[in-house]
Amino acid sequence: MIYKRFYLVIIAYLAGILLFTFVLAFNLGKDLTYTILSLIIIVLLTLYFGLWLNRTNKKLAYFFSAVRNEDTSLFFPEGVGFANEKILNKSLNELNNKLKEARINIELQEKFYKSIMEKITTGIISFYQNGVVEFTNPEIKRMFGLEHISHISKLQVIDPKLVDLLEKIESGEQRRINVKVNHNLLSLAVHSQTIIIQNREVKIVTLQDIKSELDIHEMDSWQKLIRILNHEIMNSVAPITSLSSTLSDFYKSGEDQTSPENITPRIISDTIRGLNIIEDHGKGLIHFVESYRSLTQLPKPEFTRVNIKEFFERIMILVNSGFDNDNSKDKVRPLITSSVTRDDITLVADDKLLAQVFINIIKNSIEAFGNYEEGYFISMSADRNTDGRIVLTIKDNGPGMDADTLEKIFVPFFTTKESGSGIGLSLSRQIIRIHNGNITCDSTPGNGTTILMQF
Repeated sequence: MIYKRFYLVIIAYLAGILLFTFVLAFNLGKDLTYTILSLIIIVLLTLYFGLWLNRTNKKLAYFFSAVRNEDTSLFFPEGVGFANEKILNKSLNELNNKLKEARINIELQEKFYKSIMEKITTGIISFYQNGVVEFTNPEIKRMFGLEHISHISKLQVIDPKLVDLLEKIESGEQRRINVKVNHNLLSLAVHSQTIIIQNREVKIVTLQDIKSELDIHEMDSWQKLIRILNHEIMNSVAPITSLSSTLSDFYKSGEDQTSPENITPRIISDTIRGLNIIEDHGKGLIHFVESYRSLTQLPKPEFTRVNIKEFFERIMILVNSGFDNDNSKDKVRPLITSSVTRDDITLVADDKLLAQVFINIIKNSIEAFGNYEEGYFISMSADRNTDGRIVLTIKDNGPGMDADTLEKIFVPFFTTKESGSGIGLSLSRQIIRIHNGNITCDSTPGNGTTILMQF
């Protein structure tokens, strides 16, 4: 509306000047009065047109200058001047009010986000490529006991490895580091994201101390392990103690030792049978302890670059050769497939230890199928997720597991199989962890099981 009136005013002034220019030209040399009058009107119209343009330009210049200087106190009187000037003044005042509201909203948002940053228990630090720190929240200062951090090199006094991690961590990457601050050990989960602000790259890094959380999980794991150890050892020791007491009674008469002539062939036979049972239970207990030791004494990994496609092919050969060497006729061979999104996906790993994980999981899957006789499969796949991490998947369409079983499958010595040791998946998780990865399981009854390994 304002622009339309602005153009109409300009057209009116120009039309008036043009009209009286024609009148001047027509009366020039004929009628002196009309000539002088036309000339005066042309001069006045030109003067007023110039003054109007100058006044409008000044208002706009004042307005833009105020915007540039972030001054929202400027006000133009809306009841003075011609109609088009009143509309212009009103429009400038409305625009100024909108800018004022926007600035207030921005300030409120800044205060809101600042309040969050001050209260959040996660440390946040952002810095440019040259290491100059752009922002730190109070948690960072509290975490490291430093009042002012102008450059990430200031963190050298905490731990040079921390500075090295901040410099090298990629966008979207998650890392963990232990640092010591004033004799207090922090276990920091570090996550990085990179953004561009005014053509400058800014790295935003969050640091969260997860030591207390790890301590809780560690305590929970120890409690579960102690319960299992207590259950297994008591199951083995209690019968041995009871049987030893029974055998001892064969050779006692009250408080005294039984004389040799009272020892019958039946007692000797029962004694031999009892000792055999004690031996079997003892061997079982030794096997249990050996299994426990295998969990705590993993071989040192030998890392090489493993081509995942070739690795999958070797696993399939190993699994199929196991079926070929099995003399059982009633076992149905599952359909085992593999897929890799790109042939050049590689992983720095110990291929022998990783193969142990895959063989163990596939073996568990095959045993879970039980008497299934048709249509079951096991698939292996490799891909990269949105963060660029390698994800290896083993999936089957077997019977699946309920939530209670799913929660316990990685607990040492937990097993649903009569002859199982319960260390396979626990051992597999430890192997994945020494590869700086994590392993998870998703399963529901009747819908199969999916094992995910992320590196």
